[in-house]
Amino acid sequence: LKMRKFPKEEIDKRVKEAAAILGIEEYLDRKPKELSGGQRQRVAVGRAIVRKPKVFLFDEPLSNLDAKLRVQMRTELSRLHNQLGATMIYVTHDQIEAMTMADRIVVMQDGKIQQIGGPLELYNNPVNKFVAGFIGSPPMNFIDMEIENTKDAVILQDENIYIKLPEYIKNHIESNNRKSICFGIRPEDLVMRRPDKDECFIKAEVDVIEPLGDEIHLYLKGGQHNFLARIPSDIIVSTGDTLYFVPDMNKSSFFDPITEKVVKKQ
Repeated sequence: LKMRKFPKEEIDKRVKEAAAILGIEEYLDRKPKELSGGQRQRVAVGRAIVRKPKVFLFDEPLSNLDAKLRVQMRTELSRLHNQLGATMIYVTHDQIEAMTMADRIVVMQDGKIQQIGGPLELYNNPVNKFVAGFIGSPPMNFIDMEIENTKDAVILQDENIYIKLPEYIKNHIESNNRKSICFGIRPEDLVMRRPDKDECFIKAEVDVIEPLGDEIHLYLKGGQHNFLARIPSDIIVSTGDTLYFVPDMNKSSFFDPITEKVVKKQ
């Protein structure tokens, strides 16, 4: 503001307003080396706020902070966005940051836009395999399956995977002369229970168990495939257990093996 020839009174007013918004009033007299990483990050944002810009540009602003501080700063930046009402363009490789903070997400791969939309739109309706694997934590499970024939519209591999192909997938395979299909299912959409007759299932052995307090992540091996499932923390499992999982087929996705685009219902 000094370089822009602002009056001293205006500078003091803007600095105090920005400090109050960011909660750093007590640090205004400290030198940079006396500030923590989170405090320095707030100061950097404050330098932008005092200029009252119409657009903020953030380039991975939280990447150097520890996990606890990242969560805190995510909340503060979201609150700041609501308070200032300014547009914020935020670049990040952390999809959790994107999902929790964004109104609209632009997913890019190798400099090319893959999909634009709200967080839940991208989560529920990814346009291709890249977006499906990037949005969601833990990421979506992908199973590449060879198709011998589509007469019964069923896939059975290694006696560990039994997936009924919907009619629209069967039509896609036949009309495009495909020999395989990629089946996608999110870890939270795998229900641990024995399947009913003719019900889709995945049978797998528990390889690694990750307890996370309110839930457990299970890393599984089923034949030649690896899976990840999320189960409630009150379920007791052990490494080496063989379990059955029933996928919620209404929330599953199928991807073309060549284009990697999602196959949409006709």
